[in-house]
Formats: sequence, structure tokens, C-alpha cells
Amino acid sequence: MKLKAFTIIELLVVIAIIAILAAFIFPVFVQAKTAVQVMGVGRAGKQLFTATNIYQADYDDTYPIAMYADGPVMQAWFGRQTGQYTYDNTKGLLSPYKKGKLGSDPSLQAEDWMGDELGIGYNWGTIGSDMHETGDYSKFPNCAGAANSSSLADTSRTIVFATSAFYNAKWLPEGTGKKHRFNFFDPMEFWNNNSNVDFRHRGKMKVDEDAQTVVSDGSAVFVFADGNTRSYKKSSVKPDWFWRQPYTPN
Repeated sequence: MKLKAFTIIELLVVIAIIAILAAFIFPVFVQAKTAVQVMGVGRAGKQLFTATNIYQADYDDTYPIAMYADGPVMQAWFGRQTGQYTYDNTKGLLSPYKKGKLGSDPSLQAEDWMGDELGIGYNWGTIGSDMHETGDYSKFPNCAGAANSSSLADTSRTIVFATSAFYNAKWLPEGTGKKHRFNFFDPMEFWNNNSNVDFRHRGKMKVDEDAQTVVSDGSAVFVFADGNTRSYKKSSVKPDWFWRQPYTPN
């Protein structure tokens, strides 16, 4: 029996069909992968919120201090310093209240600094201390005056945790142009529009060195003081969400 082979034209048609199908399917896979990463960070944020609530129960409703110098090393909410840019995240102030390691976020591409591979930051100057509230940074990094729930005007609109990283822009002193792990964040108006809230999901960071700005069309995960966890783009984030009381621009 004579076997019929594919002609070159038929093979090209099959390859073209596969290429067209791949063009449709690949973006779906990418979106699904990103959605899984966002869900993972959201679950970790929920766990941090639960750990924070248990901590507050032990400390008269007060949130954990963001950080302080303990001799030659830094003790932070997420871990204890072990080297110049390394931290043991089993020895953070919240560590005894967490159930195991919270994992990592594969979408975080950053160098070591003051953070871990999960890349969730703490509202350090408003919740983890009162330095942003008072404007007094003279004792930094020894934080004090952490908030309690009753000091917040609206727990449903006060951010406690958010995806974070610090972009060491080239226009900053000793700027390297690299992103660094940084488990803290500031209000959006700080750092000349170079926010350390990291909008790394579903988008890309764009740096304009002439205008000295950093923008992103992606989204960040936010955990509010009532436990509500949501993902927002930068354009949807409100200044009030970073403060204990309604924000009044200077």
C-alpha cells in the first residue's frame, strides 16, 4: 500500500495554524500565571494581617514597631539582620505569630537590601511608627509611637501592608538604577514620584531619567487595617489611604 506523505504546502499550513493558535493561547497563559502570583501575594498579605491581629492582642491593640537598631544589627518587623543586606525572617517581630514561611513572589526581580523575597512592605512611618505623622525623623531608625486601631480614622481605608520594593534611581545620591528588596513603604507623594509601593503585577515599570519619575501601568496588592485585601493600579490609589487621619497636602 502506498503511503501518502505531507506536501511542503500542507506542512506550512499546519505550522501557520499552530503559530496562530499559540499567539492566542500564550497571552492567556501569561495572564493566568500573573493571576496566580497575585493570589499568592494576597494570601500572604492575609496571613500577615492575621499575625498582626494576634500581635495586637498581646500588646494592647498596638501595631508592631517597624524597625529599630539592636546593637550593631537592625531588628525589623519582618526579620533580623544577619549581614549587610541579609535578614533572618524567622526572627522578625511578627515571626512568632506567623504560621511558617510565607514563601516568595516570583514577579519580584530585585537586589538584596532591607527585605525578603516575598516583597510585602509595612506602612512604617504611619502604622509602624509616628515619624511620618509627626515629621520628626531625628531618632531614625529607632521607630516609636506605633499606631493602634482606635487611632485610625477608617480602618477600611488605611493601608497596613502593600507589595513593595525600592528603585534606587540614578538621579539619587549613589543611585545605581537597580531595584532592591525593601519591606517598607511610604506615602505616594514621597520620593519625587519614585514610589516604594511596587506596582509589579500585570504591568511594567517605566523610568524617565530626564523628568526624574518612575511610573508603572501594573498593579500592587494592598492590605487594609480591616483585613480587606485588594489589587489597585497606581492611578486608583488615594493619598488618604496611607495616613491615620484624612490627608491634608502641605
